Amino acid sequence: MDNNVKNAGTTKYRVRYTEDFKHQVCLKFLTGHYTKTALQNQYGIKGKSRLMSWLRELGYISETGIQFMSSPKVAKPRASENASEHIRHLEDALIDAQLQAAIYHKMIEIAERDYQIKIRKNLNTK
Repeated sequence: MDNNVKNAGTTKYRVRYTEDFKHQVCLKFLTGHYTKTALQNQYGIKGKSRLMSWLRELGYISETGIQFMSSPKVAKPRASENASEHIRHLEDALIDAQLQAAIYHKMIEIAERDYQIKIRKNLNTK
């Protein structure tokens, strides 16, 4: 259970489960091989209606009743849009990092020249 839980702890606060774990437990329940109580005992899920709320939240059942819906809500990644946006973001970050490195290099040169502060490591020492 620890691999499937974000904040597993024995505190009075509510435990937060990952989406993958919720889907896994819901699918086991919907196959009919496990009861709600058996899954709660097996995975240590607290709360009487936690599993039913997951079923509603993830789209396995409707809000009004236990009528099974056609397909659960699953987030579909938009690869082409995200990839080009991600590349642009990385290029901007690279330019910023190069500028920052140039500024640090210039600051070190000024400090060593004007204030006689040794900042760079002397590579000749043993």
